[in-house]
Amino acid sequence: MRDRMRTACRAVTVAVALAAAGGATAVPAVAAPTGITRVALPPAPTGLTYTYDAIAQEATVRWNPKDPADTVTTGYREVSCAGPTTADGPCFIRATGPLLTGDSFTFRLAAGRTFYFRLIAENVEHQYTSSAILTITTT
Repeated sequence: MRDRMRTACRAVTVAVALAAAGGATAVPAVAAPTGITRVALPPAPTGLTYTYDAIAQEATVRWNPKDPADTVTTGYREVSCAGPTTADGPCFIRATGPLLTGDSFTFRLAAGRTFYFRLIAENVEHQYTSSAILTITTT
C-alpha cells in the first residue's frame, strides 16, 4: 500500500511539473552538442617478427618502431589469439598494466607450443588498431 501511495505521489508531481511547463506536450529545449573532437585511430603496428630462446623458454616479439611523426599512438598492448585467424576464435587483449612503449616484448613460452600473437596500438581514448596475427612456434 505504501509503495502505491509513493507511486501516486510521484505521478502527481510529474503531472504538476508538466502542467507548469506548458502542458504534457512541452519538451524542454536541448542544446545541440558543440565542439565534438574526434581522436584519430593509431596506425596499426607492422613488421612483427619473433625469436625464441629455448634455454630460457622465452619468446621475444619485435615490431617496427613508432614513427616519430606519429602523435596519436600512446603505446601498445599484447594480444593472445585462439588461432591464426579471427575465425578460429577470440583474441584476448591484456587490458591492465602499463602500455608497452618500446618496439619489443618478451614473455615465457614453453617449448613445443604454437602461440598466436597480435599487437595493438592504442590512443588516448583507448581506441586501438591491431597488427596481423603472428604465429610463434617453439622447438
